[in-house]
Amino acid sequence: MSNKNILPVALGKEKADLVFKNGKIMDVFNEEIILKDLAVSKGVIVGFGNYSGKKEIDLKGQYISPAFIDAHLHLESAMVSIEEFAKVVIPLGTLTIVADPHEIANVAGETGIEYFLKLGNKLPWNFNLMVPSCVPVTPFDAGGAILDAEKIKQLITENTFFGLGEVMDYKGVISGRKYIWDKLEVMKDYFIDGHAPNLTGEALNAYLLAGIKADHETTTSHEALEKVSKGMFVMVREGSVTRDLESLLPAINDKNASYFLFATDDRHPEDLINEGHINFIVKKAIKLGMNPIKAIKLATINAARALGLNKLGALAPGYKADLLVIDDLKDLNIKQVYKDGKLVAKNGQFLFETQLDSLEKPEKIFHSVNIVQLKEEVFKIPKGKKFRIMTLQKDKIVTKMEVFTLPDDFEESEFTRYNINKIAVVERFKRSNNIGLGLIKGFGLKSGAIASSIAHDSHNIIVLGTNSIDMKIAVEKIEALQGGIVVTNNGKVIDFIALPVAGLISTEPISIVSEKLRNLKSIVNSLGVELASPFMTLAFMGLPVIPEIKITCRGLYDVDNNCFVSLVLE
Repeated sequence: MSNKNILPVALGKEKADLVFKNGKIMDVFNEEIILKDLAVSKGVIVGFGNYSGKKEIDLKGQYISPAFIDAHLHLESAMVSIEEFAKVVIPLGTLTIVADPHEIANVAGETGIEYFLKLGNKLPWNFNLMVPSCVPVTPFDAGGAILDAEKIKQLITENTFFGLGEVMDYKGVISGRKYIWDKLEVMKDYFIDGHAPNLTGEALNAYLLAGIKADHETTTSHEALEKVSKGMFVMVREGSVTRDLESLLPAINDKNASYFLFATDDRHPEDLINEGHINFIVKKAIKLGMNPIKAIKLATINAARALGLNKLGALAPGYKADLLVIDDLKDLNIKQVYKDGKLVAKNGQFLFETQLDSLEKPEKIFHSVNIVQLKEEVFKIPKGKKFRIMTLQKDKIVTKMEVFTLPDDFEESEFTRYNINKIAVVERFKRSNNIGLGLIKGFGLKSGAIASSIAHDSHNIIVLGTNSIDMKIAVEKIEALQGGIVVTNNGKVIDFIALPVAGLISTEPISIVSEKLRNLKSIVNSLGVELASPFMTLAFMGLPVIPEIKITCRGLYDVDNNCFVSLVLE
């Protein structure tokens, strides 16, 4: 739309639709404060100067900031509907998101992606949906759908997408495997997101030849500096499990700061309620010593430029009037949120209503759990003396591959003495007999079992337990719920949360979901688990692109060597 008709407003010859007076305008280009009026017309920022408006708001010294941008997230991790998620994050200042729906896509393919598109586009924010690159994440896993290059080409022809979702199969990229390069070629004219944990040197060079622009898996300053030196944007991530801000801050300086931006990736309901969203990362960066306007810059114009989002991320003539009124730069309370110059949230409360309940509910999404009839025997460890085990690393989703030798006269019930539990993945889409079985050290469960239909990224049912009976009961309860998280003990279901939308998402308000998760965590704590995020940690144990060893419905997978390995060594 042309801005020609608001030229008289810019020149001061006509009144603006809306003028903010006595505010402190954040200039994210110069990292300065401007003390002038800010004028808005037709949903666009006209400029700052001495303006009068049809409506004038006296900010009484409060700050005006561009609205925040989340450069990379998975909506499914919030475990609530997109509408419920929006009602939480919009009042916190996030008006632009770039979402990769590869969780629901691995369950329901194109049906899941198009369902998200319909929901997201009906809300008052800038909703940018990626086409997932990893459905499945690798050819070695078994999920509910396959999106090859031809299907991706069809999707982008029929719908509007922002880019190609995080390219997790970095080994496939580096080795030139056709199935992933075909997708890269189809999406070469779009933004391509990355996933490059610990990639350095020649391997990183090869990865970047694919046209990949950014990475949210960077965890050290040294790694960040190398990626920036090669033209890669670094998304500083603060999720629920993986939190990288503190370790990456030393890498950010005046010369390279434009190559850093913020992302949440995976945030659980309780963290969204208790901590926040992008606003939490900004506040944390300020607390750790970053200049407040620079921190806001990473959350706004840096993200917009990295992603190619023109007319977003700044308060400047011709930019969208997506802006925030903030009380001060210490508490950073978001007092008002404006989308295209219209007030959509105030004092932490959303001011918009939607009619999303009337949308069709596809069978593929709302009836996605179909398992084979189970017997206790499938969860019993085979005979042997030496076993490969997955060993958790503190506060990380990477695991180490170790060898455990059974003592003489060992009983299966004695695994807990060594902080070892059984872990299994049950295929849940085609009622197949694919059930992978392994052992995991460091989770801490001393009794019972935990099962979940959230198991990145194929989202088969993952179950961890001390005995076969509780594991079987937990998995069967997941099917009865059509998705969820279940805790069992002594042959009974102790508690659960239902996730009937693709086995990933609740239909309840975020406050209820958060409370149920808190109760479940309290229960597993009482059963010996001391992990900060037990359910999300469990979910990542099934992701065969995170080193060193993971469990799939086809068995144990050696990530470093790209092959399945046996549980029993001898």
